[in-house]
Amino acid sequence: MNEYEVLSKLLFEKFGKVTLNEDETATILGCSEKVLQKDRAEARGIAYSRRNGKERGQIMYSITAIAKHLIDNQIKTI
Repeated sequence: MNEYEVLSKLLFEKFGKVTLNEDETATILGCSEKVLQKDRAEARGIAYSRRNGKERGQIMYSITAIAKHLIDNQIKTI
């Protein structure tokens, strides 16, 4: 099992679902919802979906996208 799978599994075990809302995602990342909103407005950060694909649908982040973001943005130290 690779790092993405391990972290995705842990997130699924904690939340029991494959997508998380803005509040849950902000909690995992240790940031505010405003930071996630700013990242979306600037087209950076974690990939997200909208419920039912509608422009005003609820923002949802997949646990795999969250895991990928956390692992890919690690800063390795010597």
